[in-house]
Amino acid sequence: MRRIAPVLSAALIAALIAPGAAWAGYINNRAAWLALTPEARVGYVQGLNDSINYIFTDDSLPTALTKKGRLRCLVEQKTTSAILADRITMAYRDDRFAEAAPTALYVFRMQDVCRAYINAERANFGLPPA
Repeated sequence: MRRIAPVLSAALIAALIAPGAAWAGYINNRAAWLALTPEARVGYVQGLNDSINYIFTDDSLPTALTKKGRLRCLVEQKTTSAILADRITMAYRDDRFAEAAPTALYVFRMQDVCRAYINAERANFGLPPA
């Protein structure tokens, strides 16, 4: 019995550490995205969304207006992180995007979904549509 306890302890520790080790890299393609749990995808895309849409003081005017348009779009459409994660997952169904990072798919999908909001922000400053 004494010999079994250390083996069980080691197995339990390995089981708890292994999932974390599998996530210890960057999520740069479809395979890595699909390997995440649904909850991890939601968390990932929340951080992605927050970082991509943060308006920095040194952003160009078109970049800041794009971010502002996306933010308004997200709020007015009541878009959740789960919806954003689903948009990325759906985009990965297209084999052309298999090697694209979720960041690229986010920008691609949100440009399409939020085009009217982005263009309205641009028009307020006399810029042409994106």
